[in-house]
Amino acid sequence: MSKKFKSLLILAVGIGLAVWFVRRLDWDVVLVHLGRARIWPLILAAGLINLTMLSRSLRWQVLLEPIARVGLRNLFAATSIGFGGIFVFGRTFEIARPFALSLRERLRPSATLATILIERVFDTSAVVLLFSVNLLFFHPSGNALSGQNLGTIRLLGGLFLAGICLAIATLVLLRLKSAPLLAWLARATAARPRGLVTPALNLAGHLSEGLSVLLNGRALRRCLFHTACVWGLVTTATWLTLFAFQLDLSVSHAIFVLGFGLIGSIVPTPGGSAGAFHGATSKGLEFLGMETNLAASIAIIYHLVAFGSPFLFGLYFLVRDGLSFGQLREMIASENQTGTPESGA
Repeated sequence: MSKKFKSLLILAVGIGLAVWFVRRLDWDVVLVHLGRARIWPLILAAGLINLTMLSRSLRWQVLLEPIARVGLRNLFAATSIGFGGIFVFGRTFEIARPFALSLRERLRPSATLATILIERVFDTSAVVLLFSVNLLFFHPSGNALSGQNLGTIRLLGGLFLAGICLAIATLVLLRLKSAPLLAWLARATAARPRGLVTPALNLAGHLSEGLSVLLNGRALRRCLFHTACVWGLVTTATWLTLFAFQLDLSVSHAIFVLGFGLIGSIVPTPGGSAGAFHGATSKGLEFLGMETNLAASIAIIYHLVAFGSPFLFGLYFLVRDGLSFGQLREMIASENQTGTPESGA
């Protein structure tokens, strides 16, 4: 599948989901619900979402320690650019985050990209753990779900929990066996063109370095703490968004809605997973017994809080740093100069 066709397909999916979301609503009712939302909880929720970028930056600093010492200011700027751009360009723009840091700190792109992949491991593990444990003990409001559906939800929670435990155990094993695996990879690719192989070898080497956090008690505790801060803040922001619509829902309900929103955010459509995020979030709210137009109103505001609020920070740092695609190409080309991973340029 060509890159152009894939991009067009993603765009078509996004447009289709957005049209489906819009056409099923009574917009007069939606506007009434939007007008009734309280402002101060939404402002506070947006502030908490932006605060997660500080926690993410501190965690990223820990993950980079085996590779290089990086200043928090540059980490925060790169994190803001990556997450802020998602609101306009979609989830794929997060790739700008490691490259932005590479340009400011003169680090190899493979080093920063590797730590981002490890960060995704922490975030995915935290979300699945949070969502699955919540599903095991979840009690919907009213009669929104039948006993059979509730049993299915709890079974899914158990399967998610078992899956993430298996994945973490696999990563620990890969780290323990990283030396022979890297040696085998180098031998297996010896006949390949160096321009293609060197970046992959660098990335694999930096991934191995980053995964060392799983066997370093102090670094692991710090990463777990910052990860807990990130998702504690996101959960609180989700609950505040529901509270803004004067809904008497618990933190457990907020986690349930958060899980559906994150499933929708995986779709890499422009506008911060627009359409997919709205549809998934509103469906999660409807499972709680919420009327369709009210659920859609909350989904719209929740999207603005989760993706729109970091946009201003990202725009500021993007303009300030003046990222150049020519600079990015130079950084990528530098990967081909040597097969030995380095901390900096």
